Amino acid sequence: MTSSRSNPSEEVPACSTPVSKARESRSREVVPLEEEHERLLALADVSSQIFWTSAGIEKSVGGLPGWMDFTGQPAEALRGSAWLNFVHPEDRPHVEQVLERGQAERAAFSVSFRLRRSDGQYIWMLGRAVPLLDAEGGVREWVGTSTNIHAYRQAQERASFLARAGELLSSSLDYDATLAALARLTVPALADWCILDVLGPNGQFIRAQVVSADPSQEFLVQDVRGLTPLPRDNASYPPTLALLKGRASLVPDVTDELLRQMAWDAQHLSILRRAGLRSLLTVPLLAHGRILGALTLTLSTPGRRYDEEDLRFAQELAHRAALSVDNARLYREAREAIRLRDEFLSVASHELKTPLTPLSLKLQSLERSAEAHPDSSLAPLVRSTVQAGRQQLRKLTTLMNGLLDVSLIASGCVELRREQVDLLSVVRQVVARLTPRASKFQAPLIVEADSPVVGQWDRSRLEQVVTHLLDNALKYGAGAPVVIRVTVDDGFARLSVRDKGIGIAPEESRRIFERYARAVSERNYGGLGLGLYITRAIVEAEGGRVRVHSALGQGATFVVELPLRT
Repeated sequence: MTSSRSNPSEEVPACSTPVSKARESRSREVVPLEEEHERLLALADVSSQIFWTSAGIEKSVGGLPGWMDFTGQPAEALRGSAWLNFVHPEDRPHVEQVLERGQAERAAFSVSFRLRRSDGQYIWMLGRAVPLLDAEGGVREWVGTSTNIHAYRQAQERASFLARAGELLSSSLDYDATLAALARLTVPALADWCILDVLGPNGQFIRAQVVSADPSQEFLVQDVRGLTPLPRDNASYPPTLALLKGRASLVPDVTDELLRQMAWDAQHLSILRRAGLRSLLTVPLLAHGRILGALTLTLSTPGRRYDEEDLRFAQELAHRAALSVDNARLYREAREAIRLRDEFLSVASHELKTPLTPLSLKLQSLERSAEAHPDSSLAPLVRSTVQAGRQQLRKLTTLMNGLLDVSLIASGCVELRREQVDLLSVVRQVVARLTPRASKFQAPLIVEADSPVVGQWDRSRLEQVVTHLLDNALKYGAGAPVVIRVTVDDGFARLSVRDKGIGIAPEESRRIFERYARAVSERNYGGLGLGLYITRAIVEAEGGRVRVHSALGQGATFVVELPLRT
């Protein structure tokens, strides 16, 4: 047996001339028309595009089998403008407008639209067409392609959807608001029904959200909401698989037999049938290895069904949603812990203040006894003990009052009893009361004011503000004079307290008015860090504001502005 392959040296004669080569090339270029037609048909058959031709776009459409295979309809059903019946109703007006403009201008055009496939599902297509003109410039024929761009459009839409979902889910740390946002987000973009089951505070799964695309189904929504997410002895119920095992479920086509398998009683089966389920998927909400709930999406609209790609997308959405739900859950638990702490502090403050009154009475009794027996050898010791006890009593009372104020502020129960008050008079009274303490710091309190400043404020709360600011200035003022200035400026009373102490770093200035906040270590300076927090709360309740101007080592100036109400 000999090889059919020729010797390379014999394929092209060495003596061939350029003319003979050109003739040989031209002879190879001549292809019979039938072969060319067959080649084009073969190319169209293997192409991912649908090719079509018409004898005038207003007369016929659908020349090649690809279009008919896609729609499932014979050529006769696609002639004229009948093929537009297979375009999605929302897209048809735009398609007709583009067709009319292209026909009027006799120019090439392109248009995106959703086309109903033979299985009833709408697929995104990109249609392109060019006119073939006759000698007179009229349209002899239109030829074009329809390209399946469903995956591309779906990827675009889903990326945009996830971006919007991320913004929406991260916009709030409120737990219930996050759950509601997640449920509303999916309907009708991804589903006709959305059911959200989550882990409740008691460790049991509860049905938190049910949303339907049809507003008229409110009564059915309530029925679905009333169903338990964990029916007994029903391993085929998708939410059960997700909540107990963390397993996703995809049911592309929901049959009545499947509904009977999922239902745990006749009432449940009736509700499932009334919902008109055609396709269903359920994905678990997982965060940090913990099952937080399950997201169930269902379709009732003909022509829509879920597939594996939809399941993967739902899992991606569920992953992002689970993180937001977990953050909201942690925030809710933290707020609840803070509420319980504040409630405890309020109760503890009341309980701790109860023995302070009899203790104060005991100290007064001891002081009277010492005064009644001045010559007693124990009199000096008693007086010293009483003085030390009263000092500690004042500290305890201040701490208890501070904790009570924090509880009132946190619960929004701060009440103001406004009356006509002279701010300068309040300042002088507080200065007189704190002068003995200022003497211990060797820090004189200097008041600068031109005239009384009268407004409608709560006197006792105003005394608290001045006291906290002066206490703060004495504590951190490094023994330098403290200047208190009272003025009126543009309808506001202005109180400024300036010290020349250690100062505050700029990055700390924004947070020192928060509860329990400190700009320095508590090892060097005592207190609970509540004075400035209470000051801000009172000033804001009065409709004013407080701010600080400071730098490290350059002292601090606290400024309070209160609206004048005369």
